[in-house]
Amino acid sequence: MPHSIHIDKSKLNNLLSGKNLLTTRTDSTTVDSTDYIYMGSADPGSSESDPVWLIQRTALFADGSTATLFANGRVTFDQLWSNRAALTYS
Repeated sequence: MPHSIHIDKSKLNNLLSGKNLLTTRTDSTTVDSTDYIYMGSADPGSSESDPVWLIQRTALFADGSTATLFANGRVTFDQLWSNRAALTYS
């Protein structure tokens, strides 16, 4: 007899790698000949001016290569989305 799987809907938010589902933002800009794509993630309902964002920036260089780096070199939810362009990425 096949086994059925029951998913507790109250725990559905935690099914993605044990993390809550996140709000995401994207933005892009061009500086000189390099295109930058910013991606930010935070808990749903977070303000863009609260220090609760994980931000990464992907650079698309003219030669076709790319580099993805994190705000202030950290993979932590402690940045301001509203400040993404002024941050240092490494």
